[in-house]
Amino acid sequence: MGLREPGAVKLRFQLLALITAFAAASYTIAQDQPPPAPPTWQDMLAAGIVPYRQLTMDDVRIDDKADPKHAFYIRTAIEPRYHYFFKPHTNGFVYAYIDQWLVFSGLNKKDSWRKSKFKTMKAELPYAQALLDINEIHARQLAALKAGELPQGRGANFDEARADMETKLKQFVDAKYAQSEAEMRAFAEATKNGTDKSKVKQLAAEIRKRLDAIPATTVQANDAALPISPAPAASASPAASPSSTPAPYGYEQ
Repeated sequence: MGLREPGAVKLRFQLLALITAFAAASYTIAQDQPPPAPPTWQDMLAAGIVPYRQLTMDDVRIDDKADPKHAFYIRTAIEPRYHYFFKPHTNGFVYAYIDQWLVFSGLNKKDSWRKSKFKTMKAELPYAQALLDINEIHARQLAALKAGELPQGRGANFDEARADMETKLKQFVDAKYAQSEAEMRAFAEATKNGTDKSKVKQLAAEIRKRLDAIPATTVQANDAALPISPAPAASASPAASPSSTPAPYGYEQ
């Protein structure tokens, strides 16, 4: 099968849901027990997510069995994790509040690839980097939100309060993702899917300037402590899209 233009990148976000016992409705953390440990970059690495950085050829593995419609595929990642607690009120309702908010961001190496026939991937790295930079801008803006700025839930009981919070949070975060995806699509269109190298250079510089002006509010990786190894082996075809729901890592009741 033929390959599309080099810059034909399928833009979609992933929010890999980390399903653990902490998310089970029946699990309760006693008040006298220590809170669960927050997730770390070790957890993200295990899922194939690597921290934001300058892309190299090693970040885009070869996969000739992947989607034949594209010469290469870049999957960015924004991974919110949160801790929440319940608070019964005298009005008879139970409220669910987020008190800890973490956002991991970077590249999904497991789902980023190139075809072996595609020999000019190195020349496309500035285009791919600009997409990753756009992702990082929006990830930092999301990470900068304070707990009080995030949705809260209300219900007649714990389950209803949690469900209300989760629904509102998903809608809230999805709206943020839509803004980032719209900017990515606009960049792709303006650069003719990366084929207009002059436009890529111009817009990428403007994007990077914006990024550099934003504090690094996402969870930062300690390069000395992280074994940044090659991406784990992937299946013959692209993985199914994971959930787009922010994943909790614990709660108190």
